[in-house]
Amino acid sequence: MKPAIKLIISFYLFIASIELIKNASFSLAEHLNIILSSLIQNNPFKAVSLGWLITGVAQSSGITSFVTATFAGNNILPITTALFVIMGTGIGATVTALIISLLSRGKKKRDFRHGFEIASVAVIYNLLLVIILFLLEYFFKIFTKLTVYLSISIKSTQLTMPIPNLVNIITYPITSLLNLIPSEIIVLILSLFILAFSLKYFSQSILELFGEDKTKEFINKYFKNKYKAFLIGLLLTSLFFSSAITIGLMVPLAVTRLINLKKAIPFLLGAEVGTFTDTLLASLITGNSITISLAILYLIFNLIGALMFLPSTDILYRMGKYFSKRLIKINRTKAIIYFLIFLLVPLLIILI
Repeated sequence: MKPAIKLIISFYLFIASIELIKNASFSLAEHLNIILSSLIQNNPFKAVSLGWLITGVAQSSGITSFVTATFAGNNILPITTALFVIMGTGIGATVTALIISLLSRGKKKRDFRHGFEIASVAVIYNLLLVIILFLLEYFFKIFTKLTVYLSISIKSTQLTMPIPNLVNIITYPITSLLNLIPSEIIVLILSLFILAFSLKYFSQSILELFGEDKTKEFINKYFKNKYKAFLIGLLLTSLFFSSAITIGLMVPLAVTRLINLKKAIPFLLGAEVGTFTDTLLASLITGNSITISLAILYLIFNLIGALMFLPSTDILYRMGKYFSKRLIKINRTKAIIYFLIFLLVPLLIILI
């Protein structure tokens, strides 16, 4: 098979598998949301944990944020509680990168660490950002006041627009076929197999098509400047409506040493900002001022993160390296344990 065809097929299967995982998981997350929503009782710690857990299961911060914003717009959730839930979605969204890092294979066993470091930096970044946002909201109600102000400002404006979800359109043939399977669990398992298969050939086909030297030259050219890398991450995520896809793409590239952690971090920060598009566009359809305001706050949260960390990405770089190489001395077994703990922690906080 020609390298170009192999690259197109592997990339197509990659984004299709992410969509399938998201779709299959979302129905499971809906049931989980109904059960757990009654347990948070407007507790901000539990609210953050709910956003973390539901997004980790649903594989989409955009969907979780939009549903939360809609609940608040319909007076099902208080605005402050909704804000804390939306904060938690950023942490939960990193689970896709963790899964991809576990499934990725390099030439050497230690190559696994490079992919895991990108996933771990995404977790570290979102944890730090949530702590800062949490303190600002908990003590000063800054974001609640801003939401109310925005809501009043746009209340008289009723906006509607279609959402041209490019990923849904592209992947519809395969997702519609597999979604005929009545069991979401089976679809989820098949999706993970498709993801593993696509990861195996994706980076390999890039090397075959362009050559290792030319690929590294391209990455060095456009990722050498952190602001260019940030912009690429923002634009790609805005186009695909999914940071899971764009951040996930960095993992196999890191495993095959095509990109290093330092150059990937600005791209990651851009992808975090770009992930707001589906939430904002979906909220505009509702015409509900509170829902739209909360979607804008979702963007503001990630803009705050970018303004804080983009000028000095070395902080995240050093923390990621220290975490993987010295603190836990990562290997695949430890990564699996870390992944399970990552999902169990928010569940325990909610149930306590």
